[in-house]
Amino acid sequence: MAKGFTVEEKKMLNKTFLYSLGTFMSSNQMIMQARTFACMMQPGLEKWYKDDREAYLEAFKRHANEFFNTHQIMVGLLGGVGLALEKERYETGGIDGSTISSIKASLMGPTAGIGDSIFFNAYRVIIAGVAISLSVGGNILGPLFFVLGYGGGLMVIKYYAVMAGYKYGTSLITTAFKSGAVQMITEAATSMGAIMIGALVATNIKVNIKLIPNIFGATVEIQGLLDAIMPGILSLALWWVVYKSLQKGYTPIRMIFTILLACIVLAFFGVL
Repeated sequence: MAKGFTVEEKKMLNKTFLYSLGTFMSSNQMIMQARTFACMMQPGLEKWYKDDREAYLEAFKRHANEFFNTHQIMVGLLGGVGLALEKERYETGGIDGSTISSIKASLMGPTAGIGDSIFFNAYRVIIAGVAISLSVGGNILGPLFFVLGYGGGLMVIKYYAVMAGYKYGTSLITTAFKSGAVQMITEAATSMGAIMIGALVATNIKVNIKLIPNIFGATVEIQGLLDAIMPGILSLALWWVVYKSLQKGYTPIRMIFTILLACIVLAFFGVL
């Protein structure tokens, strides 16, 4: 992807990528990721407007003060697109600042949806599933795999996203939408994420009822009855309770201690 760039362009894009790593370091509710996006534009603006301070400040302030928010990987892609647009504006004058702002605004929503579906709902879940499987047996490779596979993997993808955005500009995104590839990939990623969540629930959440009551002289194996209805039904029920509780504002730490306390009490009475 880096082929076809001049040495100066590579240096500029490398700086843009490094600045993109601070996506949430300066985020706020008013303009979200705008300050980071402006910093991503800075290497290009400095290169093109080094002799025109007013033009440089106008472009930088425009990016810094306009609301911008998308998925962290797509920040890299749109950062590359932004540089391509600013370069076109500088070299040809065919577009103005308001046009660049309009293009940014029209792209950040759809790209956020793509990023969430692919990287948050699918890629992260797959990496986490493998890491959890490794960690269950106390293998140190579990957390290392997640950090390198998810964190490191996203950094590599983001780097090439910056390069692709600058190289192809808006044509990359518009072509993907027109061809229907975006919708297909989004639906596939969403389905894959749902499948992986189901697999994680089934393999890593174990809830077994040990209580076998005696009713009118006959023993009733509760766990056996539940398994006959649907294997893993209690695991699914526990996942659903946790999911709904988190949606209502329960913190993960609170949920962990609640489940831990409930398990201790139920085990004491011989239920689990």
